[in-house]
Amino acid sequence: MERSTVILGLAYPSRWDQRAADVIERDVAALRAVDPRIEVIRCPPGATTARVLARLDILVGLHLPPDLLSTAPRLRWVQAIGAGVGHLLPADLHARGIRLSTASGVNAVPVAEFAFARVLGHFKRFAELDRAQREERWTPYYGEPLAGRAIGVLGLGAIGTEVAVRARAFGMRVSAVRRSAERPMPHVDTLYGPNGLRSMLAECDAVVAALPETPQTIDMMDEAAFAAMPAGAFFCNVGRGSCVVEEAMVDALRSGQLGGAAIDVARLEPLPAASPLWHAPNLAISAHSASAAGAHFTGVFQLLRQNLARYLAGERLINEVDTTIGY
Repeated sequence: MERSTVILGLAYPSRWDQRAADVIERDVAALRAVDPRIEVIRCPPGATTARVLARLDILVGLHLPPDLLSTAPRLRWVQAIGAGVGHLLPADLHARGIRLSTASGVNAVPVAEFAFARVLGHFKRFAELDRAQREERWTPYYGEPLAGRAIGVLGLGAIGTEVAVRARAFGMRVSAVRRSAERPMPHVDTLYGPNGLRSMLAECDAVVAALPETPQTIDMMDEAAFAAMPAGAFFCNVGRGSCVVEEAMVDALRSGQLGGAAIDVARLEPLPAASPLWHAPNLAISAHSASAAGAHFTGVFQLLRQNLARYLAGERLINEVDTTIGY
């Protein structure tokens, strides 16, 4: 590196990392220990001044501060703390010599567990059982087995792969759609390319979407896609809200074409009070909270330490974004 000191700024609200203070400080100290040139500073949104941004070589966060490119002339790398970076691509960091990497995979297991819990809860009729208990009704609601059923996974990144692992453990047949279908994937019985989406949907009792946001994935689950699914099937989205045409999903729920759905993401977040999603039948909504906050930041710091070593050595970063495909 040309400079004797490399300044890394933690540019996200400190309240997001809910771990114990001593655990956080231990992780920060471990970043400094990667190389004696590293200096770590905290520059959370709202408290960050142009003078602070002007010092940064590396920014760790979820969003870019306003006028970042004009106020941070030394910036050479943005490490996102989330898996999705579609909102960062318009800044065209690559053209300005700034590398971009994601935190894809750091929280894959908790998110996959959450998604599969939604699938399991639907087929075991947990919502109806819970409602009967609240209403003090001794009414039996019998669920259906998952073993032998077919599940489809949209996107075989870290989260989609972990969903497939769990589905196979429950004896389900697993199909998946991914950008490239040339080679077999572990835990997947049938693999489709993007052109095989409707064929896969037609054979699935449940579908879990764990897709990044790219031009190819926006509006993927539209009216025709929901119509291709068997009547009464279940849909869950833990990827990006832009994947789903929400009006089409609501219509499919109202008509019974979808037997149920669960979303952890929406096209507009926070979800407005006037959104019809709040009152769609058999739709479970969570506020982008499928992850586990503590485990997420533990994983982020582990990844950051590895990427710091790579950055200082001039190597390719883990999860470095290919701007031609958007992830």
